[in-house]
Amino acid sequence: MKFRFNVNMTPEDYLEFNRIVMSEMPAGKKLVKTERIIISVFTVLGVILILLNEAGSPSTLVAVVALLLSAILVQLLITPGMKLFVKFNVKSLTKAQGKMPYTEHSVIEFYDDVFVEISDDGKNEVKYSAIDNFYVNDKLVAIFINKMQAYTIPVASFESREQMISLVRFISEKRQGV
Repeated sequence: MKFRFNVNMTPEDYLEFNRIVMSEMPAGKKLVKTERIIISVFTVLGVILILLNEAGSPSTLVAVVALLLSAILVQLLITPGMKLFVKFNVKSLTKAQGKMPYTEHSVIEFYDDVFVEISDDGKNEVKYSAIDNFYVNDKLVAIFINKMQAYTIPVASFESREQMISLVRFISEKRQGV
């Protein structure tokens, strides 16, 4: 065994993971971009319909300006709104099910050919070839096995920054060797 981490995820760690998925990873960026395009298309359609129905009236200008301003406001609030949605969703799932939507306590062990997550729910073994991507910041390391699912290791799980850097190098080497 090369590395072993006792992982204790907090709601803040889970929210950080979701922030990364939405704003840093390609799938999340694509989702936000798609939402922005849809809002823009509906805004243009709304402006066209207003102009077709009420062309020349003074209320037309007011309606068009109001629609454009509201579209701009929605565009500006998409990312913060998604963060609030995730935060609300985590709280509501916890209250409804009594269980968090992530594994709160686990052990992740890294071997030469696989890494293993052991939790109360079971044991998951993952080959390094299954890693789709990984992300590192000052709060956590996320090892993505698909576009939206990852094994996360909060920075608090590492003994030192050097150990975190060593793990990142190890994963990078294993992914290159695939």
